[in-house]
Amino acid sequence: MRKRYAVAGVSNRAQGMFMDSIREQYANVAELVAMLDSDAARMSRYNDSRKTEVPAYLPEEFDKMVEETKPDAIIIATRDASHHTYVIKALKLNLEVICEKPLTTDEDKCREIIQAENESSAKARVTFNLRYVPHVTKIREIVESGKVGRVISVDLNWYLDTYHGWSYFNRWNRLREESGGLSITKACHHFDLVRWIIGQNAEEVFSYGKLNFHGPEGVHNPLSNKSDAKGRTCPTCDIRSKCKYYMRWFRDEYRNGGGAAKIDDHIDTAQSYTDYSPRMCAFDSEINIEDTYSAVMKFDGGAFLNYSLNASTPYEGYRLAVNGTEGRVECKELHAPPRLPFPANDIEPVITYIPMFGGREKIDAINLGGGHGGGDPLIKDELFIGKDTLAPTNREAGLTDGVESVMMGIAVHQSATSGERVSVSQMRERIFAQ
Repeated sequence: MRKRYAVAGVSNRAQGMFMDSIREQYANVAELVAMLDSDAARMSRYNDSRKTEVPAYLPEEFDKMVEETKPDAIIIATRDASHHTYVIKALKLNLEVICEKPLTTDEDKCREIIQAENESSAKARVTFNLRYVPHVTKIREIVESGKVGRVISVDLNWYLDTYHGWSYFNRWNRLREESGGLSITKACHHFDLVRWIIGQNAEEVFSYGKLNFHGPEGVHNPLSNKSDAKGRTCPTCDIRSKCKYYMRWFRDEYRNGGGAAKIDDHIDTAQSYTDYSPRMCAFDSEINIEDTYSAVMKFDGGAFLNYSLNASTPYEGYRLAVNGTEGRVECKELHAPPRLPFPANDIEPVITYIPMFGGREKIDAINLGGGHGGGDPLIKDELFIGKDTLAPTNREAGLTDGVESVMMGIAVHQSATSGERVSVSQMRERIFAQ
């Protein structure tokens, strides 16, 4: 019998990652029985473009959706700040939960989610697909095997290029009340990766954060009046030819006239919005999140993390190194080769293991391709088919994992704002208190 899924939040991610996948490659084991979103026209466009008749519901009709379509599981891909609403509703009805990351955006919501989980018999997961990227999984295996000894420090530097990083400031993510800021909406990926690889939880954080590139004071703002960006969108902006970000990535659109008729970033009409643009001006005064972070964290197993996130760099990728008492494992990855400003001759990531008193060993990981570095197909297999019995390490993430990564992001922002160290341990006590 096929498992029945309802999707809350018909986002681009939900459509491509979950809805189309259920209807196509997993149709023998899964069935899409309902979708819920605040944009009724978007749901209608999805059905029209796919030639389907998936029942559509508005947010206030969640209980009605469950009663009428009887899903076994709820997939949640709404805006980050509303994830908790549907996680809690589903858990109270003992429905399986699959939630996009981040799990939520603040401490109170974390506490409500954990309370609901404690009172529910349902299983819940968070889709940390970075765990499933083959070379990331391999690094976890190396550390878990003991080859680096006791982990004493981790270095993680993450770079978002002027396309991807800029996009966070075009979209709703630019509002802290919707996303929690980049330390949560984006960095939860990174924090989960570190704590999963080393098997330790954060205790304390000290950080700095700043808005350098975006907002009215952004260093590349082409507007002479720093306050008049509000309400502008890229396709309809009268000075977009002076914007370095726009002209770097949308020069062809500019040559072809741009304009409101071409406002959608995507060819797929089902991904267009009503009364919302995903290409709002990145120099808008309403932006209230940071684009640059640097943080130091202490973990309960004695490890330290040196972390940085830069959301406006010439290329995209990351550098990761795990240092232990018996050696070091490191990896560098470049993302999105079509966007690199230099030839991508050898873009495949290579893992390097260096024992403390031995020679260097380079390690490859088998990657069969797919979204997010090969991670998306593997996590979807586990979500819709079942656990991979041949996987050498456990990659599944539960609600506690989701909360841990959110706590780290909360602490990073709090420390950057206050200039003080922030205790994750005390936050954990408050959230998990019975």
